Amino acid sequence: MDEHGADLTQRQRLLECWLPLAQQVLADCGIRATPAQLEALVLAAASELTMADSASGARAVLWAQHRRNQKAPQ
Repeated sequence: MDEHGADLTQRQRLLECWLPLAQQVLADCGIRATPAQLEALVLAAASELTMADSASGARAVLWAQHRRNQKAPQ
């Protein structure tokens, strides 16, 4: 597989793994997010998610990234 194909496969796996948790984290706070917003959240938090050692740690990473995204100029 070429490098581009490997990158796409890695991105797909990342999203498959973390999208459900990202959706749950936001839904638990009453926030409705579009699929594109959830994808952007997971991709922005990807490097920190790789270091999370528990589900609660991953939830904290996703919430912190969501808050950073809210503070960023649009």
